[in-house]
Amino acid sequence: MNKTDTEYIEPTTVVTNHARLNSIRAKRIYVYTVEITNADAPDEQLKDTQTRIELFAKAANQRSLVFDGREYAYTAHKLLNWSTVSVHSANAEFAHTAFHVVLHLHRTYDTQALFKDQSPKETAGTDDLDQYSRGMEFALDSIIRSAGAYTETLDKQHGDDKATGFSVHWEHRASVRVLRSGVYVAINAHARPITNVKTVADLARAFFRGNPGPAGPAWTRFDANVRGLRVCVGSTYVVLNGLTTRAHRDLRINGSSIDEHYKSTDSLDSAWPCAVIAHTNTPVPLELCKLEPQLLPRISGWQRMKLMAQSVLSPTQRQHMLERAVQHVQKVCAETPGVSDFGITVSSELARVEARVLPRPRISLGSSTFAQLDPHASWTIDRQTLYKAAHIHKWAIAVFCSKQQCPESQLLAFSKQLIKTAHELGLSFDESKPQITYAQTNRVYDTLHTLRDAQFILCVVPSTSVSLYGEIKRVAYTQLGIHTQCVNIRNTKGSRTKLVEALLLKINTKLGGQTTNSFQPSEPTLYIAADVCHTTEIGVSVASFVWSIDSGQTFAGTVVQHPKRQEIIENMDVLVRHALRVHYKHTRVKPVQIVYLRDGVSDSQLGDVRRIELDGLMRGCKLVDSTYEPRVLLMIARKRHCTRFVQQSSNFENCVPGTVVTQMTSHNGFHMVAHHAIHGVSKPTYFLITHNTTQMSEADIHNMSYNLCFAYPIVTRAVTMPAPLYYAHRLSGKGRVQINAPFDMLPYFTVKKNAKAKRAAEEDVHLVPVHHNLADSMYFM
Repeated sequence: MNKTDTEYIEPTTVVTNHARLNSIRAKRIYVYTVEITNADAPDEQLKDTQTRIELFAKAANQRSLVFDGREYAYTAHKLLNWSTVSVHSANAEFAHTAFHVVLHLHRTYDTQALFKDQSPKETAGTDDLDQYSRGMEFALDSIIRSAGAYTETLDKQHGDDKATGFSVHWEHRASVRVLRSGVYVAINAHARPITNVKTVADLARAFFRGNPGPAGPAWTRFDANVRGLRVCVGSTYVVLNGLTTRAHRDLRINGSSIDEHYKSTDSLDSAWPCAVIAHTNTPVPLELCKLEPQLLPRISGWQRMKLMAQSVLSPTQRQHMLERAVQHVQKVCAETPGVSDFGITVSSELARVEARVLPRPRISLGSSTFAQLDPHASWTIDRQTLYKAAHIHKWAIAVFCSKQQCPESQLLAFSKQLIKTAHELGLSFDESKPQITYAQTNRVYDTLHTLRDAQFILCVVPSTSVSLYGEIKRVAYTQLGIHTQCVNIRNTKGSRTKLVEALLLKINTKLGGQTTNSFQPSEPTLYIAADVCHTTEIGVSVASFVWSIDSGQTFAGTVVQHPKRQEIIENMDVLVRHALRVHYKHTRVKPVQIVYLRDGVSDSQLGDVRRIELDGLMRGCKLVDSTYEPRVLLMIARKRHCTRFVQQSSNFENCVPGTVVTQMTSHNGFHMVAHHAIHGVSKPTYFLITHNTTQMSEADIHNMSYNLCFAYPIVTRAVTMPAPLYYAHRLSGKGRVQINAPFDMLPYFTVKKNAKAKRAAEEDVHLVPVHHNLADSMYFM
């Protein structure tokens, strides 16, 4: 990690999913606020988007105005004679209502200001572009988006499967981005499931993968799938609002049975529930709800897996698709009424930018050997020992199912394979035959308590039940202080070398071992990372905080309860003080610098992070020693963005792991592709450097971030983000089980209908500290 000079960085060129916005003919953009109110109730704003668009189009009466459907209208020419316009809607719901459409000038933008030098000024904080440019970016974005998304379908191999109930359509949305290197139009591509069956009944068969059976609890999962669907019943188009709870043979409409009311000659399944028409609440058989191609509001888990598999595109396919989308954007800008008045010209080619490829770190393994990295930034641990292997004196197996489901002979064969692979990796097991205990799923505490003398317990579970898994972890984390590792029954059958290796890497990490050693910082450094998980089971937000207890390979962590949906961590000073004390206890060295990595922060929250969390970090240092002032680097990492990069040789290819791009950002930051994509196009991580008082150069920060991507101990490859961020993410998810009540008895699992009762029960649930036996360990892995 010490070799960070630019001579170690290889230059390259990558192609983005952005096309440069060359010019805007209009000198100004006039922004008007739009008020559409009921004539009889002037204080009531109409909220229905489609009706707002319809009424505005009538009121505009051929004027060159672009309406975003929500609040603003845009024009290249100032309106001189607009007055309140009274219009009526064709929507039957508002047929007898008159509406007033009023426009007020909100702001005027000078378009030439966009094309001035956008290079950031040298400041101590974040070099955000000014709010004026941000406002104009929003206006241009709304203007181009007003023409709607560009949709296309690809060949049959990319998904027209009748068995799933949908076909895959690609939706491309253009968005304007003002970056440090210029103004661009970004093309965001998303795969959408579009219905390809004739009726809602066919959709139900696809959802349940066969005959779903009579009306009952199973149908509640399908209820969300039909809400919002537009269907044709007879010759009338209606919108559905879910399903009935009873079978249609038990329903009546004006005293008549369903079959008599609809006079249907088709064979209807009277055991199925009916769909419910919105507004009228009229039940209608699923077989009579005819579907037209439309976006499915929700799909099941296996349908989502099918969608992901069918939407995988190679870099070449994706780039050709984006090129067609750019041509569509050019056509929109030139031909769409209202939009064409602005004279927006967009380049016909996707932008090419300079990038750099970072050197790979040396990965140290056991016995003073080094891992041999392949071109995909991965390595193998076959016949090689771990850098630091744990010694296991005693272990046990808890089986939460019957002997018929999981025979003891199957478990003994699995444990034999586990021990054999462990010895190859350098882990030592003193016991070749562990204690095996069978138990019922409602006896978690009693079972684990009888095995509490073991270093770790392998828990065999019958399914991926969240409630059972959560209760096992809750008891182990908060009451008994035992390391546990859960494994599904089906994974204990047969020879599964790769799965066993993955299990052993997790067990070794939990017990204090170390898979590799990928770097050593040049001076004492404390690495900390934080994330916030907004849970559904316990009704609160869980903030996780992890910190290094050595040179950056081993971490400890804690969780903090937050009010629901609160993202900013307010008690940072107390957390940092605790982290510094634990770090000093293990290293006997006070850190010279602190690297703070933060996940899950939006642009609107950056100021709060600097004002609350960064200030809290500095206060925490003062709580340890009033004269202690370490250098601090604060970086925000994001994965929720639509920027992509590919390399172009003879064809388009994924970027080489370690590729860094600094040009396509609006802040002081960079994009980095640290990993190799298993399928599709690799997605870079976006890093924002919001505060830096360290002596690290830009190249140092890039290399440090890349090296940390090799430090994740449960895989043998580079991951997409630095390992501390993964630890914080895992702990925020696992931290939700550290509660004062049985996890499987939470209102989320037991109270289904009464929302008020659920909220009342959630008020008694709160987080509790982890058991002292697990403190300062990576128990959350």
